[in-house]
Parts: sequence; structure tokens; C-alpha cells
Amino acid sequence: MVVVIGSYRTVEHLGGAGSGHRSSPFWRAQDTRTGEDVAVAMLPVEVAAAARETADVVGAVRHPHLLPVSDVVEDQTRLALVTPWPRGGRLTELVRRRGALSPAETVTVLLPLAAALTALHADGVRHGGVCPEAIWFDARGRPLLGAAAVSTVVAEVAGQAVLGCADVAPEVLRQARTGPAGPAADVFSLGSVALFCLTGRSAWPAEEPADVLVQSAAGQWPDPPDDAGPADLIALVRAMLHADPAARPAADAVVRGLSGVGCPSPEPIRFGSGPVPTPASSKRWRGWSGPADDAREAEDDGADPPAAAEAVGPSAPGARRRRGPMARLAIALLSGLLLTVLVAQVGNWLGDPPESGPSVVAATDWARVVADLDEARSRALADADPALLGDVYVPGSAAAAADAAVIDGLDAKGWRVPGATHQIVDVQVLPDPGDGSTRVAVVDTLPAHPVVDGAGQQVATTPARGEQRRVLVLQATETGYRISDVEPG
Repeated sequence: MVVVIGSYRTVEHLGGAGSGHRSSPFWRAQDTRTGEDVAVAMLPVEVAAAARETADVVGAVRHPHLLPVSDVVEDQTRLALVTPWPRGGRLTELVRRRGALSPAETVTVLLPLAAALTALHADGVRHGGVCPEAIWFDARGRPLLGAAAVSTVVAEVAGQAVLGCADVAPEVLRQARTGPAGPAADVFSLGSVALFCLTGRSAWPAEEPADVLVQSAAGQWPDPPDDAGPADLIALVRAMLHADPAARPAADAVVRGLSGVGCPSPEPIRFGSGPVPTPASSKRWRGWSGPADDAREAEDDGADPPAAAEAVGPSAPGARRRRGPMARLAIALLSGLLLTVLVAQVGNWLGDPPESGPSVVAATDWARVVADLDEARSRALADADPALLGDVYVPGSAAAAADAAVIDGLDAKGWRVPGATHQIVDVQVLPDPGDGSTRVAVVDTLPAHPVVDGAGQQVATTPARGEQRRVLVLQATETGYRISDVEPG
């Protein structure tokens, strides 16, 4: 079945998270304006008002590893909550394709997600949908957690059954009797994700909420095997999966615990030939593989395994060609360099400044600077007042002139665009250009926003777009940073 709503055309029904529920609201769709893939949660139009309000409140929490809601559209019968479709695919396809992750890879996945949950919980928001199906990777392999607004709205409308029963904390399913679940439920679900990374299995062998309630009531509590990883990592996962919510560590304590576990340095996740545009099913996932893996994949597809193995080389099926000493030395040196770079990168992902050096760049929260400038630009568009662009740009910049022309065009029609902010995905400081400016690479999305007239009536909608990288050239002024130029990414 193909559903068209607004500019989005469904391509594939994703099924329920971990259970394949036919009633699942989740789809992969295509934005017909840009050709880009998006993820869509399709709900009855009757919940539109409540869903938009929830998306506005919950979506106000921003974090580099938390996917935003990029658009909300509706027609006569349906409401669609739209989020970007990161090009690296989902954790569930990765693990099903290539097997369990190493302990170091598991830490690479969990650390940024625990940091995202810390930000949500600090704002009083419980994510409510942490599961392998809601964990994505962008084109650079960075882990991303699905939009909290989507999980909150879907749980209220469609119920927990489509949000990953295999990873849910039992108190979530008992909350009608015991009261609303708290942030500790997210920590349990993240512990289940850790178990999935390490073993390929989530906390519960369950497809329905009743299965979780029966298993937990019977004392069949999830417990990672001792040999699944270093002892302190396993102890932390067990604490996250504790039956008593009060005994589980808070999300920020999980961040600290993961930072000190006794396993090798965080290592890059092996994606093999690299990200693919639409890895909704494991058959499309091109993960890490060798001759033996290729032979098994060929067997799954109906080909003869020995013939498939011979196709990749003259050695015996499943055998790997032994490398020479120089090749092994080169690989060892490159691996060491890669690990060094990755440790630094994970620190950047979590927003930790370098430990050495009192530089201004290290001390500045550039994500906050970019967000504040974007908010100031939004106020100028909302008030249709180009004078407010002085809080965004240095005088005489081309970007300021372009925005002033847009505002003048809107003002001539008596229109304005309220709340026209970007959803910031990532902010990275680039090397010092040596001219006194600071260049910041920003990856963001632009949701659709209403255009209203003087009476507040909607007269049009701005187009949405997916992830885009731009470089902001910033100048320090007496009143803060201002944009002097905007360069293509």
C-alpha cells in the first residue's frame, strides 16, 4: 500500500519495533520535493492537536545525538510526524547482519545515547522509545537516538506494543496501576540496548506487553552473561537492568560509568563497505563481511556457498588470505592512529572540551552560540523586522542582505514566519583560518513552518529540507558572536 500525505510518499512499512506488528505506524517514505528518504509515524488525524503540542514541548530539547521532528503534516484522515532518515541505517539491521558488537563498539554506541538521555531527563522528559529500532547512524557512523516527540506521541496513541516490547521496563506497562514511569525506565531500555549490542538479544523474548509482564512477574529477569564483556561493563549493564527502578543509575551516572569501564578504547563500528541510503531491511544492509560471510550470504540467497567463496579468491571457502609483514605493520600503525582519532572524536560527540590548554575555542559552547543566532534570526522573521538581523549578522554581510530581502518581501504582503528555527544536528569547530574569525561547520535540518498574515491566519507553508551541512564564519563582537558569511558545506 502506498500512502501520500503532503509531499511524502510511503515506500516501505517498517513494522513494529522488534515485533513486526502490522498495526505499526512507522514507515519509510520519500520526500517528493527532494527525493530524500524520511521516517514517518502515521497516526489518526483526530490526535493532531495533542500531537503538535507534544511535539512542540518535547521537541524543544535539543542534543547532537537526538533526532528532531523535521515536519508535521496532516490531511483529512491522517497525521504524519516526520524525522530525517540517517544514511547509516539502524542498530537493529547492523547487529542482525554482522552479529554482536565488541565491548568497545558497544561503548561507542552507548556513550552518546546516554548523554542524549541525560539532556532529556534534565528537562523533565522521558524518551519512552529507546530500542535498537530507534537507534540510527548518520553517514559518518555517529549514533543517533530517535525523536523523543515521536515516541511520546506514538505511545499515547498506539500504545507501548509498537515501541519495542523486548526492551521496555516492566513499570511502564504497569503504570496504569502504579503511576507514570520515570527516567529510570529509559535507563532500563538503554541497558537492554547494551545487551542487544553484546549478545544480539534484548532484555525480553517478547512480542506483546503481556509477555513482559508474565516473565518479569515470574522472576525471569534479563542478565548478561559474565563473558559478554569486561567485568565493570557487565556490572553497569546489570545495574541498568535492575528490577527496582530506584536502584538503577541515572543517565548521567551511566555516562560516567561508561567512560571508566575496563575495556579497550572506544573503537569505530565496522560498517564494511559503508552506509547505504535506505537500509530498512537487513537484506539491503552491506555490513562488514569476509569470504566466509559472503558465502553464508550467498547461501541465504540460494547460491552455492563454495562457488560464492571461490568468486572472491582462489583460497578455500571461508579462508582469509594471509598478509605479508609489511602489510601487517601498516595495518597496525593505521589502527593505532584510527583509535587515537576516534577517542578524540567521541569526546567531541559528547561535548567534552579538551583536557589541556585554556583556548577560547575549547571554552565556548559553539552549539549554544549557533542555536542563539538561529533563535535571533527566527525573531526577525517572526516580527518581519530586518533591524533585528543586527543580532545575527555583522553589518554589510551578504547573508544579512539576503535575509533582509526575504523579510522585505514578506512585509510587503503583510506576512511573517513565526518560529522559523532550524533543527541543529551537529556543530564542529574547523581549524583556525588565521584571520581572526571562527569557522563552524553546522549540520541541520529545516522543518516546514507556517506563513501567517497580519491576522495570524496561515496563508502558506515554507518547504522543509533534510540534513544539510553549512559553514558559518563567525566574528567576535562586544555583544557576542555574529555571522559574517555563510559558506556551502
